[in-house]
Amino acid sequence: MATTQRIRRLAAFLLTVTAACASALPAMAGQNWMPLLPDQDFYDFQMFAPPDLQEYAIRQDPREGIFFTYDRTYWAFTPPQSRPILNDFFIPVQPLSPYAVAQLNNDLIRSGNPASGMYIFGSDPLRLDLNTNWMRTTMTWGNRYEGGWIYDDYGMIFSYYETGPNSQSFLTTNSFAVNSPTTTLEQNVASSSSTIGGIAVPLVVTTITSDSPPPDHLITQNLQQVNTTELRSGGFAWIVRRNLSTAGSGETRSLRMSLGPKWLQVADRYSINYSSNQQAFPVGGNNTGGTNNANNGGNTGTGVTTNTQTIGGGGVTTQTGQLGAVGTPLQNGAWDTSAYNNIVGPEIGLNYMFEKGRWSIETDLRFVAGMNWQNTLYNGSNFPAALGADYFRSNYTFANSISQADTSSSSVSAPPLFVQIYGVGQTNATNTAEHEFVFAPLGEWRLRGKYKVSQAISLNVGYTGMWLGGITRASTNTAFRADAKPVLQATQNGPPIQSPVYDAQGNITGYNPVTSWTPPPVDAPGTPNGNNQLRVYNSVGPRAGNDLGYMFVNGVDFGIEVNY
Repeated sequence: MATTQRIRRLAAFLLTVTAACASALPAMAGQNWMPLLPDQDFYDFQMFAPPDLQEYAIRQDPREGIFFTYDRTYWAFTPPQSRPILNDFFIPVQPLSPYAVAQLNNDLIRSGNPASGMYIFGSDPLRLDLNTNWMRTTMTWGNRYEGGWIYDDYGMIFSYYETGPNSQSFLTTNSFAVNSPTTTLEQNVASSSSTIGGIAVPLVVTTITSDSPPPDHLITQNLQQVNTTELRSGGFAWIVRRNLSTAGSGETRSLRMSLGPKWLQVADRYSINYSSNQQAFPVGGNNTGGTNNANNGGNTGTGVTTNTQTIGGGGVTTQTGQLGAVGTPLQNGAWDTSAYNNIVGPEIGLNYMFEKGRWSIETDLRFVAGMNWQNTLYNGSNFPAALGADYFRSNYTFANSISQADTSSSSVSAPPLFVQIYGVGQTNATNTAEHEFVFAPLGEWRLRGKYKVSQAISLNVGYTGMWLGGITRASTNTAFRADAKPVLQATQNGPPIQSPVYDAQGNITGYNPVTSWTPPPVDAPGTPNGNNQLRVYNSVGPRAGNDLGYMFVNGVDFGIEVNY
């Protein structure tokens, strides 16, 4: 009897163990069983299933598994500190260079016309007292990606975000109306009372006339400042989480700590572009049926009309060589400063999350003790300060002629020829760089709200702010300087050449020694009356001392989170 009871008890125990083992093992083939998966019913992997709100749990637990978040950001950057940038000596400030005018007048005097000269009336120099206080705090779009995993309150998080270029600009324009003076030679022959061998000697009267008509072309100077700022960052961290929920509260509270390396780059660029163009000046004309005159850009006939070339009419003007509305470039120059702040250092973070039902609120504080590898690059034109937007379009009709009065004769010499060269581009360029290594602290804070729309998907909206110290901005470290550099030029300082002397009949009567022109190089730089003269050039370079500053970034973000 006792033996029978023992057998029954053993059978009952084995049956209980078998049932317990069966309940502990996952369902086999034919019952949706698959190896190496964390759950046999796959509820967490049903993205659009209703969320598990743990309504009947005594102590609710934070969610575990794999997560990924995408946020579309709309952030603002504070502008750099204002700095003076330009003055009235940086670019050519007159439509006609005073250096060229002085040279022309001196050559006229040397040619035997001391009363001749060129004078400028009504000149209005371009005054530039510009700084960078036109910059404002503006918004720009960006993207932020975060993902990772957490199991048993331990895991990892990876993050990367970037912003689009935050750009703003400022344009300064100045225009001059310039005329085209002409000088003509006129000779008249008349009989005189003097005779040679009974033959009357002709009287040749030479007349030189100068004309200064109204303006017929424009010179326009444009100066544009552009500032662009971009931000990008990446990093990863180890995370540890602690559940702060209390039993029976019906809510979830958790505290998450993170530690890991982070990289952040602030790329700042400040550029200045200068251009000078010539255009046809609107000149009135007479209208006799609308016949277009392509030479002057106007219409001939009675009445007053607008110059069709300046508003894009047909034909090509002789003054510009192109349509008046397009203009002909005279000068171009550009200067650029690019500052790259590369911050690398350990990041420590603290995250607190409160969740109840479908809603959750999350706060995030992060701090980076970073070191900043700064690279500031400067490049642009070596712009000659003495080169104005000149365009002498004077028409000279001088010739070597003989002027006779009675029995005496004299030679009328033509003035010298001028070859005009315009700097149309960066034919002289320069580039420099500065590299610094400084401490750059970084603080970041976030506030985010989430709403669960399904088991795995949440919609997010929040605010992000960052404070960056120990960084350099492009415009605050830009300085424009004037340097004296030697320029080689042909000079009349060589050995003498025997120049022939002619009489009135064109016969050589003797020779005069004339100093010859010599090509470079001959003289040491700066030699008086030499051919290696020092000229002033404007260029861009670093400001004295490394000007460190800060930048404040803040804005809103909204996105989606997927959590398995």
